[in-house]
Amino acid sequence: MRDAHGAIVTMDATSLLEIIDRLGIDDDRDELFNFAVNGELIVHGEDDVELKNGDEVEIVIAFSGG
Repeated sequence: MRDAHGAIVTMDATSLLEIIDRLGIDDDRDELFNFAVNGELIVHGEDDVELKNGDEVEIVIAFSGG
């Protein structure tokens, strides 16, 4: 993800925090990544987001423009 190449990854996880940990992006996540679960953007509190079977998580590299 750090080199801006997308990928589809399938994994079993019970929380968004577990996905963050498994992908090793915990140190960079506040600055570089935005998260959405089933199309709903998670703006704050991703550590508390629980997942259920069938949830789809998108991780998008944050960007800004002007």
